[in-house]
This record gives sequence, C-alpha cells and structure tokens, in this order.
Amino acid sequence: MVSAEPFPPFNTSAEPLHSAAEQNNTARRRPRKSSGLPAEIRAGDTGAPSLHASLASLQSSSPSSTSKLSTIDANTKKGSKRRKARSLLRRCKHYVIKHTWILPLVILSFIGLAYAVNPTESNPVNHFIFLSYKLPLEPGADPSSPAQYGKGLWDVAFVSFYTVVLSFTREFIMQELLRPLAKKAGLKRAKQARFMEQLYTAIYFGCLGPAGMYVMSHTPVWYFNTRAMYEDFPHKTHAADFKFYYLFQAAYWAQQAIVLLLGLEERRKDFKELVGHHIVSLALIGLSYRFHFTYMGLAVYITHDISDFFLAVSSILLDWKCCVWALLLTESSDRLPRLSIISITGRLDLISLFSCVFGLTCGIT
Repeated sequence: MVSAEPFPPFNTSAEPLHSAAEQNNTARRRPRKSSGLPAEIRAGDTGAPSLHASLASLQSSSPSSTSKLSTIDANTKKGSKRRKARSLLRRCKHYVIKHTWILPLVILSFIGLAYAVNPTESNPVNHFIFLSYKLPLEPGADPSSPAQYGKGLWDVAFVSFYTVVLSFTREFIMQELLRPLAKKAGLKRAKQARFMEQLYTAIYFGCLGPAGMYVMSHTPVWYFNTRAMYEDFPHKTHAADFKFYYLFQAAYWAQQAIVLLLGLEERRKDFKELVGHHIVSLALIGLSYRFHFTYMGLAVYITHDISDFFLAVSSILLDWKCCVWALLLTESSDRLPRLSIISITGRLDLISLFSCVFGLTCGIT
C-alpha cells in the first residue's frame, strides 16, 4: 500500500498573508522620478542672474521699449483721428445728399465772403452779384432818366451766380416748406415729388409773371405792341430792371437744365421732349440777347410764364382733388352731406379745367 503524503499543517497566523500583500504592492509601485537638483545642494546656486544684473539689463533696454510704446501710441492716435475724420466726412456727405440746398448755400456763402473783403466795383465778384456795363448818361439827357446798361461777357457770370441762387431757393422751398405741406395733405410718397415741383413752378411763375408785366409797362412794347419790337432796332442798351429780369429768367432756365441733367426730378414719359424744350429755350434766350431781339424775348417770357402758371395750378388741383376726396370720405363724410362733397370736388374740377384751358390759350396766342 502506497503511503500517502501527509497534508501540511494549517497555519492560522496572518503573517504570510501580509508578506504577500506587501510584495504585490512593492511590485506594482511606480519608480520615483529623480529630481533635477544635483546631489549636493548649495545655497544660492539657482542659475538666475543677480538683482544688479537684471536692473542693468532693464535700464539698457528701456529706451528702445519706450520708443516702441510711443510709436504704437502715436499710430493708434493717428488711426483714431482718421476714423473720426472719415466718419465726419460720411455724416457730412449723407447730410448734403439728404438736404440738397446745403451745397448751393455753401457756394453762395463763399461768394458773399469774397465780396465782403472788398465791396467795390473793382472786386471781380461784383460782376457776379450786380449788373455790369453801366453806361454814363448821354450829354443833354434828362438826369432823372433811368441808367442804361450794355452787354458783355460778364453777364454770363451774373447768370451763373443767380443759377446757384435759384438752385438754393428751389431745393430749400421744396424740402423745408412744400414737403411738410404735401405730407399734411395726405399725398402718397409717389405723388409728393410731383406735387412739390408743380407748386414751386406755380410760386415762381406767379411772382415772375407780374414782374414781367411791370417791366413791360416801362418799355415801348407795353401790352405786346409788336410794332415797337422792330422800331429803333437793334436794341443794344436797356434799363436796369429790364436787364435784370431778362438775365434772371435765363438763370432760371439754366437751373432747370441742371435739374434735368442731375436727375433731381422724377423722369416722366415726355423726358426727351422736355430736354429738347430746355435746349431750344436756352438757345433762344442766348441768341435773342446776343443779337438784340430782347423785346421779342420779353413778350415770349411773359406769355410762357402766365401759361405755365395756370398749367401748374391745374396739375396741383388735380392732386388736391384726390386729397379732398380722401379727406371728406374718411373724416368728414358723417358731418357733410354728399351734395357738398360733390360740389367741392366739382368746383376743383372746374377750376382745374379753366386753368388748363386758359394756360393753353395763353401759350397758343
């Protein structure tokens, strides 16, 4: 019988277990990294420069660093100034585009200042503001007779100055006075521009028409006396009021041509015909003044002004009739009977028709 190996005796002590756990922990523990310090540590050996050396290096490098900082500050200040200047220019440009009467006003201000420096006839700016070529009285003439004026190239300067004046008055009146009126009248935005243009035309011709009749009353061609237009031809000299009226009207038509060229008015269907009309008008004005047909030109001015006044009024009343209809039907329909509404609009139609017919009649005759 084979002898069995005896089973080892059971050990009740916990020492073997602790020793095995300690062996496992030491086996799994990471090795400790060695430090960068040398084996022998000496006090003060840090590898950094001393305080005196660092101060010396800072003092040696401080001029270059301060110069760099100053150049950076100067560049930032220049950049901020440029941005402010650009923003200011943008604001001025936007304001001038929105208020188109500013630029003519600036031009007129410079001309006024140039004249104020030397307000005499020797100043060349005097020819822009006042009439030129004043003639002395003839020997034996009545001292109370009005002074006569000749013609010359300085009259072009006079026309150019008052072209700027009329540009300012047109834009200022339309934007600052007539636009609020068009808004209060309840006109739509599309009709406001046309309404303002026609109302300004009526205001201008309403003033210049009577002025032309006044000038004509002091001439031999009073009330369209055609015979006097040819008597004593050529008429090379004129009184001050006649010459001023003639050249001022030339400035108006020159200003209207500029309005068409710049596109300040909305283009209509007859835009090409209107451009041709202005070209022919300017040519007639210039040639009649140059070749001394001014008495005929005066009659044409007055006829055109009166007819255009009534045509503009008829156009205004047509637009105003629409506003009256809208106002009465929306706000006053409960208070006013329908008969009064019809009578008001009917009267506007009659006045508009009468103005249109009268204007066309004046233009044809």
